[in-house]
Amino acid sequence: MPLFLSRRAYDASTKRFTKNPASTTRYVAISDPPAGGGARSHQLIGQDDWLRQVQADGGDRDVLIFVHGYNTSQGDMLDRLALIRDGLRSNGYDGALVGFDWPSDGDLRSYGADRTDARRVAPHLVGDGILPLLELDPRPRVHVLAHSMGGFVVMRALCDFADDQSSENWSVDQVMFASADVDARALGQGALGGVVMRHRSARFTNYFSSRDQVLEFSHRVIHPKADRAGRVGLPDRDLPEQVDVYCNEQYDRDVPIGDRTPDGSHIWWFENDGFYADLALTLDGRDAGAMPTRRRTDTGRQALLT
Repeated sequence: MPLFLSRRAYDASTKRFTKNPASTTRYVAISDPPAGGGARSHQLIGQDDWLRQVQADGGDRDVLIFVHGYNTSQGDMLDRLALIRDGLRSNGYDGALVGFDWPSDGDLRSYGADRTDARRVAPHLVGDGILPLLELDPRPRVHVLAHSMGGFVVMRALCDFADDQSSENWSVDQVMFASADVDARALGQGALGGVVMRHRSARFTNYFSSRDQVLEFSHRVIHPKADRAGRVGLPDRDLPEQVDVYCNEQYDRDVPIGDRTPDGSHIWWFENDGFYADLALTLDGRDAGAMPTRRRTDTGRQALLT
């Protein structure tokens, strides 16, 4: 049963989530779609019951939180959550998987509005998601996978808790970005984002590809002075707790020419078994330099090629 926490406002009269930010976090259990097709049903539950369900799903060992990107409806988020679950399960991951559902409008024209809402709700990823999970007994390893603008959500969430003395003694295990729509410079060694990533995670892995046409548009049109980390990689390559993974070759080999659309170049990860194989090894804490899913490049980075 898929589980997520949501900062979308909920309309009790229609029993549906909206596109607007909520004033409270809701915890949700979702039924799998019927075998013959049809809509999922959802159940709002209390935080304690939700945490118990996370534990029952493998959360006594590992919990992976998926943070979606911009232009993503709640339905799209759930579809991707299901793909991630299936991809990781087939590659040996047996921990829990949950989603953090923030109020993206699910509209290409709403980049600015989505970014504003992403910044507004980001702290709740930590306060209402990560910290309660870390308080479970037994304490699981908590990981975060972010796609696109979800990387901005994660970076803002960790930065907003950087100086919170009341919650100083915590960190997550693996943080992984794919197609991150984040200023690469913000993740540098001396930048706040880079410092916080090292302080709040055991390892940060950035999957990037210059084939990503959505991030190329983001750079050229929206952020002309800021290359995106999901397209060019990280500025520092010699930090053991930060790993840059170049993914052009995996994309070129596995994505058919007819699917190399702007959208396809940005979301191909969710249907790529090579990515899930590498992701499962990363979640397991394998040595980044010894993964069979990667090879060394002449630039000092690693390349995904399974």
